[in-house]
Amino acid sequence: MNQFNVWRTVFIVGAALGFGLCVILLTSQEPGVAVHAFFVGPFSNTYFFGNLLASAIPLVLTGVAACVSFSASVLNLGLEGQVYLGSFLGVFLAWRFETFPPVVLYPFIFSIVFCCSGLLAALSGYLKIKRNVNTLISSLLISYIAIYLVDALIETVFIDPNAGMAATPYFSDRFLFAKLLPPSDLHAGLFLALIFTFSLYLVMKKSVFGFEIALTGKNPTFARYTGISVSKILMLSMFLSGGFAGMAGMIDIFGIHGRMIRGFSNGYGWNGIAVALIARNQPLWAIPSALFFAYLENAANVGALLSDITPEIARTIQATIFFTVTAETLFSFVRKKKGGGAWTPSSTASSR
Repeated sequence: MNQFNVWRTVFIVGAALGFGLCVILLTSQEPGVAVHAFFVGPFSNTYFFGNLLASAIPLVLTGVAACVSFSASVLNLGLEGQVYLGSFLGVFLAWRFETFPPVVLYPFIFSIVFCCSGLLAALSGYLKIKRNVNTLISSLLISYIAIYLVDALIETVFIDPNAGMAATPYFSDRFLFAKLLPPSDLHAGLFLALIFTFSLYLVMKKSVFGFEIALTGKNPTFARYTGISVSKILMLSMFLSGGFAGMAGMIDIFGIHGRMIRGFSNGYGWNGIAVALIARNQPLWAIPSALFFAYLENAANVGALLSDITPEIARTIQATIFFTVTAETLFSFVRKKKGGGAWTPSSTASSR
């Protein structure tokens, strides 16, 4: 991320926080207490701070997932469904093979979740290549299909009758990640998220494949003339994006919940898109961006506990950031397409 983009992002974030401050001052009966609770509360003890870090873990991974596809100029809007599918598969496999030792089952579950969620995303890439179906629309619709199918399974054949809500049975406690700052929700999945993020950073910055993704994203026409198979990059970037999204849901389940509850993901996919936009599609910058979004969420919750503000304040600030950054990104995307960089299946026939 160059210096100009850094300052532009700082300005957007600062403006959004200023807007949130104005909302608090206008709505709170005790603005001093509310402002202190919102801005300082998440750091006031290890419980609040641990929960802040825990809520950032899935956002880091969904942010990284969006970074991969957006870097190739492919708009994957199906992250929510990919998170949901990965979570369900992780829970089902842990419950079905609960007699296996964790050291054996973890790699098996990680592989299955990554591949299945990745294939769900790659389906949109396949439809783009074969039928010229817009990936933005197809990924969104396929995501909703996956969510509804998983919900149907949770509510029928894989429901815990003693739960009192739509939820799967608990899997064995042996598969839960270790807690790092008890009694907070922070868990060892934090290290997995950081490892995956740094691994992707190395792939994107140090490998030929990463160079091909970046070149394709900047100018698909030029990439074709250099001999890059743009259709292959499309498929692989969508596959990796879906795989990371699935891992985000699974790690959150194995770190906190121990089972899947309908609607547990609470917008991880959509927030991941905002995280990637703030990070300017740079995997490492997704870490502070995810921490910022998690901070907003936890600051509003802590503020609701310690003062009279409501958690919806975080939604207001997040929406302000999302609309601002998204509008800017979409304008850049449209300008790129008008400049002759549009991707079509027929234009890659010679490069496949």
